[in-house]
Amino acid sequence: MGLILAIKPFLCLAATPEGDENRFQVLWAGGPVTAYHDERDETAPLRIFDWVDDGDNISTGAKSQALLRLPNKAYIYLGSHTKIHISRLRSGDKGLQIRLNLLTGTLWCQLDEAPRGMTFEASMRSLVCRCHGTLFEAVRQKNAVRINAYNGPVVTVSHGQVKIAKTGEITQYIDGKFAYKHRLQSSDDDRLDWWKAHLADILAKTPVH
Repeated sequence: MGLILAIKPFLCLAATPEGDENRFQVLWAGGPVTAYHDERDETAPLRIFDWVDDGDNISTGAKSQALLRLPNKAYIYLGSHTKIHISRLRSGDKGLQIRLNLLTGTLWCQLDEAPRGMTFEASMRSLVCRCHGTLFEAVRQKNAVRINAYNGPVVTVSHGQVKIAKTGEITQYIDGKFAYKHRLQSSDDDRLDWWKAHLADILAKTPVH
């Protein structure tokens, strides 16, 4: 399943202000979405073109979703009933460091290109997933985690154990332990088709800023 998604980066936004290129911007919100802003110690509704930063929490409800954009780098999609904590979003000696802590729900991460000069990770408790490709999906329900690698490998680490999901493979992590690994099924191919269509539709309808 060596897929290359032919979706051009979002070009309708105004030039990114200096200093904002390493923050996430809300491109689209379907239904109520809220954010806890660590720096201001406040919870507020998220609207299109708002920014979220290191330390913030973003939450969707039962009938809401959100699409975030890290300028020139990645799209992040939160499904319904999803909560993430941006636990790392800063530049250092090793380049841009990104870690999204998925507390519950569904997270799609699509990078413009395979990470170069940055580290892109998602975490769930003691599990850390590092993206070496351009597209993966993470699903967390209570103590069960599923990582679908759609384009490029995802390396997962927990308590010193390392598992690699290559393109077209799934890593499962249940009750603090790695479970069996298998290949994506036809239902997962359907999810991928849905994602490509959904992202294209969102970008086509997103208003110009």
